[in-house]
Amino acid sequence: MIIVGAGPAGTAAAVQCHRLGFTPLLLDRAGLAGGLVENAYSIENYPGLPRPLSGPGFAESLRAHLERFGLPVDRAEVARIMRNGERFSVKHDGGDLHARAVILASGTEPDRADLAGENELEGEQVFYEVRCLLRRHPKPRDVIVVGGGEAACDYALTLAAAGASVHLVVRSDSLKARGKLACAMEQSSAIRVSYETRCERITASPLFTVRLRNSATGSVMDQSPDALLVAVGRRSTGPRLLEPLGVPMADCVAGLLPGLFIAGDARIGSLGQIGMAVGDGIRAAAAAVAFLENR
Repeated sequence: MIIVGAGPAGTAAAVQCHRLGFTPLLLDRAGLAGGLVENAYSIENYPGLPRPLSGPGFAESLRAHLERFGLPVDRAEVARIMRNGERFSVKHDGGDLHARAVILASGTEPDRADLAGENELEGEQVFYEVRCLLRRHPKPRDVIVVGGGEAACDYALTLAAAGASVHLVVRSDSLKARGKLACAMEQSSAIRVSYETRCERITASPLFTVRLRNSATGSVMDQSPDALLVAVGRRSTGPRLLEPLGVPMADCVAGLLPGLFIAGDARIGSLGQIGMAVGDGIRAAAAAVAFLENR
């Protein structure tokens, strides 16, 4: 059995498989457990936590959990999953792996801002995850965050805590984020918000420059931040990885392809809650083990 992705869903699936008598091969592009949860500003709604944990802190707890069960994470960038007779072929950057059952817990990938030069500047000035940005710019001074949802607000708080002055650019006239997270973001003196504003273009020279346009007034503003963090949405990695199978994603999610099980954000299609991902991983593991036992 192969599990693709070592976030909360993949970690939970791996441990449950092990407890039921099957030791899976656990793959992750980072070679470590954690996934997107490492980007979280503060995790306080997961049952059983004695106190709120930062995203990196929770990721460390996932790694310790796997270590207790002797389950390693192999570094592999999975490109696609194919069917080969009664087995699946998992194509990754190190070659091919084969298994009768695959649990896809690879999460989501970011939507792009569709800006000229965006791809060329990715990893230097343009980012889609706050931890990637902080690894490249450990002490950012000014950062523009594009988006008004929970992820954008969460990222803005993380950057403010790192000492950055944050400009949150929201396309609509209000935040999508609600409740405690939105309140914390709005109360931060290090974060300013521009509503009804779009990121119109970016240029790399002579300085990295971001042009913003207010759709209500038509006013234009050019800024030169250390980085641009895009958080305008995410989508399941499933359709891309499963495309060679020639089976609609909906059918894969519905379990119509024997031996393939989808868990966590890869199944939900957006950023869910950690508790949902963990439960979904356990569900997928139980189904995968039952499938192998019946075979």
